[in-house]
Amino acid sequence: MKLLKEFTKGDGSHWGLSDWYKEAEKELVETISAQEPFDTDWYSSKKEIASARIWSTDGKTINVAVSVTDDFDTIGKAERVTDWSIEKIRWALEDAWQEAERDREANEEYVGFKLVKHSNESSSWIETYLVNIGWGESLSPSGDYYHWWGWQHDENEKGEGIPYPKIPIDAVPLFEKWALAWTWGQAKEKSLRIGDWEMIPFRDKQPDKPEDPSDYVGMGWIGADGRP
Repeated sequence: MKLLKEFTKGDGSHWGLSDWYKEAEKELVETISAQEPFDTDWYSSKKEIASARIWSTDGKTINVAVSVTDDFDTIGKAERVTDWSIEKIRWALEDAWQEAERDREANEEYVGFKLVKHSNESSSWIETYLVNIGWGESLSPSGDYYHWWGWQHDENEKGEGIPYPKIPIDAVPLFEKWALAWTWGQAKEKSLRIGDWEMIPFRDKQPDKPEDPSDYVGMGWIGADGRP
């Protein structure tokens, strides 16, 4: 199987996963024309937190795989099989990318909220609030960017998350209560605004309720629907 070496020289694409660099695209087009088994191996995108792989083991059909992640090291993956065509490869990559993002969201063990301060015609992201939806109360967020649940402001740089001091003190518990209610499907509003401050979820819809680890019977897990 031929390894496409241009894809191994750093990032394989620029803006997306099929915006290949000139020499990498040329090598891929030539390989497609020859219709021989090949592999790009995993290549990354310079502008996106995503990577992809394109390969064929038989010289007839092409496989594409996409992997995405986020600031919390939450992985999402998807694969597609497509025809022997550059355009079909582009479409397959885009489709797999969308599914990988859905898979990543389903794997998230947190729900994030941004707290925005509105001023005149502009707004600024001032604070972040995180709700743990994984198993275990003592777990801390994964990744290198956040180190505790709840408010992320570190007033004394001692690893203690407290609300940003300029948030009206009477609004703080209201935002906290709403964030929990939204997370568990008890609030339908898309955001909560109090004065110039507005809390907005990172995601568009509430997460699915996680399986309860106490639902264990015999040698298998029993899900919320009553099935193993």
